[in-house]
Amino acid sequence: MSFFTDAELGALSIKRTILHVVSAKDKFQPQRELTGGEHLEFFLDRIIGSAISSVHRFEENSGIKAIIARMAKDEVSFEKGAQELSRQFSKDHVRSANNGAFFVFELSGGDPNVRLYSLIKYDYRPVIELYADKGRNALRQIVQAFIKEKRAIQKSCLVRAIGGEVDAEVSTFDRMGDAPDLTDYFAAYLDVVRDRDDAELSTRLNEVIRKTLQTCRDLLPNADVPKAVAATKDSLRGRDTVDEDAIREAIFVASGTTDEPARAELEKVLNRQLKDRKLVGVSFKPTTASLRRAPRQLIKTAEDVVLEYPGEQENRAVTRVQNGDGGWTITIKTSTKLVEDVTIADKTR
Repeated sequence: MSFFTDAELGALSIKRTILHVVSAKDKFQPQRELTGGEHLEFFLDRIIGSAISSVHRFEENSGIKAIIARMAKDEVSFEKGAQELSRQFSKDHVRSANNGAFFVFELSGGDPNVRLYSLIKYDYRPVIELYADKGRNALRQIVQAFIKEKRAIQKSCLVRAIGGEVDAEVSTFDRMGDAPDLTDYFAAYLDVVRDRDDAELSTRLNEVIRKTLQTCRDLLPNADVPKAVAATKDSLRGRDTVDEDAIREAIFVASGTTDEPARAELEKVLNRQLKDRKLVGVSFKPTTASLRRAPRQLIKTAEDVVLEYPGEQENRAVTRVQNGDGGWTITIKTSTKLVEDVTIADKTR
């Protein structure tokens, strides 16, 4: 996912783990660090699956940031620091919240100068297990079970410390919040604020759509990028929120292709664009104007004629018709006199 670098993902491992049961009724009981390496892959997959791009940052005087900084500098042991992180979470745990387990993980991404910390509130629930008993099938109840379902993770926070200094950008997720915002008490616990508003996220969304379709123009009907961009935005406009799955679906529909290799190439380019613009896993409501506005168009002919114009003027002020010989006839209509008509200096070659 986008919070981790490619190098970190290739070497990611859990080094230390601690968990506490959090309940609105029960008094907090500090626990010891877990020993042994059982089921680490299960939890590593959950951590990677919740590692969305950062939309929040720590406030300068965040108490949680200060505790993690002391852990990263070995000024306090992992166990003591994680107990305090869990105690603070338990204290803020509201009475209406679901009981669950609060995990603190220390991870390594291969660089000894970098420590990664994962804080996860995980719902547990009773499940019925099928097992073999003396040659026959039987059922038994497991009172507290962790399952693979993504929605079992209620809250998540990922933090990076480099050389003991905690990065202000954090990857945060809150199932109970209005994505990408957090519930008030989780935001207050972490002491974080939004670092990118919906307008900035919308601008980045437009760039993801434009760059993906521009890069894959040969896969589009008639290589018509403007039409595919418009179709993608039309598909997204009616949604309450947009996430990477919605973007992927809209681009597939706009491409009009069912060819698996073509779809694989579209997805590859899209994933890179999402990662570069930090939109991996981020769910948000795009601004209304952003999904109405067409991208600017730039045309350069073999005769070195350059024309740039707003996408909204396609087939209005600017029309393009392809000729039988492969060339184009481009017509510009203007309702008033030209705003600018000057010569410019030759560019140095």
